[in-house]
Formats: sequence, C-alpha cells, structure tokens
Amino acid sequence: MNITQDILINQIAMKEDMNVATVRQVLKSAESIVFGYLSSIPPAEEVNIKPLNGINIKRKHVKKKKYSKGMFQNIDCPEHVNMKAYLSKYYIRRINQKLFRKAL
Repeated sequence: MNITQDILINQIAMKEDMNVATVRQVLKSAESIVFGYLSSIPPAEEVNIKPLNGINIKRKHVKKKKYSKGMFQNIDCPEHVNMKAYLSKYYIRRINQKLFRKAL
C-alpha cells in the first residue's frame, strides 16, 4: 500500500475541515523549512530534526577518505553528509500494540 502526499493532504483537509490548498501550502512551508535547516547549517555540525512525534531526520558529516583495503583500493570518497530518517522505539511499540494487541 502506498500512501502519497496527496492522499495525506486530502485526508487532513477533510478531517480538519480545511481547504486542500491551505493544507498543501502548510506542508510545502514545512518542507522548505526542513530543507533550509539541512542545507544551511555548517556540514560539520550534526542536525536532528523531529518533524512529527516519533519521526526524526538526522544529518551526519562524513570527512574525505581514501580507501586502501580490499577491492576498494585507491578510491577517494569525497566529503559529504549522510541523512537518514528514524522511527522512535516508542512509536514502533505503539504501532505494534495497535496492530497485534487488538486480537488478544
């Protein structure tokens, strides 16, 4: 099952009795702010953004490195940042309880 941003926008608008365009604009603004933080804070500084309860986006700096072992000999890895999204253990536990404790 794929739930797209459009589906979420429509559901939020219906649930909160709001205009779809307003919800879409709010989410675009949130996306712009998150992108601004991720792209403007100096690379060496780690960034942790929590856009929703239980969901985190982490950015970590990786320094320039030259690999010298195994099949990756003499490969230069440029300086860059890695970004990952995480779900908290609490959030995962709540979902599992909702899915599987009902049957008990």
